[in-house]
Amino acid sequence: MDFKILLVKPRNPDNIGASARAMANFGLEDLRVVAPDIAVWRESVETLRAAVGAGHILHAARVFDFITEAAADCRVLLGTSSLHRLTPERDVISLPDLNKYLAGREGPAGILFGSEKTGLTKDDLSHCHAILNIPTGEKQPSMNLGQSVALVCYELAAAGKAPRRQRPVAPSPCVQETERMVSQICVRLREIYGPAWNGAGRAREIRRSLLDARLTKGAMNTLKALLRPSDAASKRTYP
Repeated sequence: MDFKILLVKPRNPDNIGASARAMANFGLEDLRVVAPDIAVWRESVETLRAAVGAGHILHAARVFDFITEAAADCRVLLGTSSLHRLTPERDVISLPDLNKYLAGREGPAGILFGSEKTGLTKDDLSHCHAILNIPTGEKQPSMNLGQSVALVCYELAAAGKAPRRQRPVAPSPCVQETERMVSQICVRLREIYGPAWNGAGRAREIRRSLLDARLTKGAMNTLKALLRPSDAASKRTYP
């Protein structure tokens, strides 16, 4: 689905730049600014400084006077709100459920973000199909504009994307190798503490510890090397 990020009456050039950077981080490119508080935000040093790596998004961003113009081609329009002192008049979607809500709907989809000072008004939200809420703590329900855009962009980008290449899974030791290690540890501990340190119960404790640790075969070999008796231990004798 094609996504549009719409900033309504943004006041701080830093936040416009941070929003553009967040979009670039997660592969979104269509930024639309509605009635910005500062007319020259695009050329502002603050905007450019906050939009590292996202100059192309700022350059292509379009400016509109009204939400209806900015969202004219959107088949789905969601307005963000903390719901602080607001009785919702639309269905409320929690951010973790965003992609479930969008599944099966036809795009483009626009995500509306309000002014840093007031957020989206009831009139702004009246244009939206639903309200998008980012779960936050009750003591601080509102979020910085750039942070909000980043969280939403991450959620949108996460849908249907394969994870980045991960570290290869290391092979695990087989049962035989584990049992061999248990025996070696028991022998080593008897060398250190004497014949008193012995018994099936001790072996079970060691086996459980090794299994709980989920050691890889390589880690098991390293442990084996550490268990090689030192000269001092090999010369020690017990009655």
